[in-house]
Amino acid sequence: MSESANTFAHKGLSDRERLQWELLTSIGICNQLASERARQVLGEDLPLPLFSILNHLVRLGDDRTVTDLARAFQVQQPGMTKSVQKLLAKGYLRAEADPDDARRKRLFLTAEGRAAHDAALRRLAPDAARIFADWPTDELAALQKPLFRLRRWLDSHRNDAAAGEM
Repeated sequence: MSESANTFAHKGLSDRERLQWELLTSIGICNQLASERARQVLGEDLPLPLFSILNHLVRLGDDRTVTDLARAFQVQQPGMTKSVQKLLAKGYLRAEADPDDARRKRLFLTAEGRAAHDAALRRLAPDAARIFADWPTDELAALQKPLFRLRRWLDSHRNDAAAGEM
């Protein structure tokens, strides 16, 4: 597909608005395609949603509640509870009573959870290498900086659109 085939044609958009929409559309498509590749590689042993929770806890630290995770993933708490229960059943997380509120549970990665995360990364690494095989390191680094900037902005403005603060 040529680059021009990706152009979002809409007469009511300025050039800048069209470019912004094309970028967000491309990011969404990349997310969908990369997620599907990861699902195929991870298989049923550790489905992508469960891997994503482990990855979040490894990256940012554990000692979280289900509510914390639901907020971070922007999902409803019952759905996150179901995912956490699966991770607990696999022995990848352990739950402890919150010292400030015994009704609430704090979640911690177990050694098995860290090992499962590490094994998943080892399974994903060859595909990541294949995806970026033709990319020079300097281009990867150049792409990383604006993507991190976008991620930080989106993360710090999670509720703006829902609150009508546009």
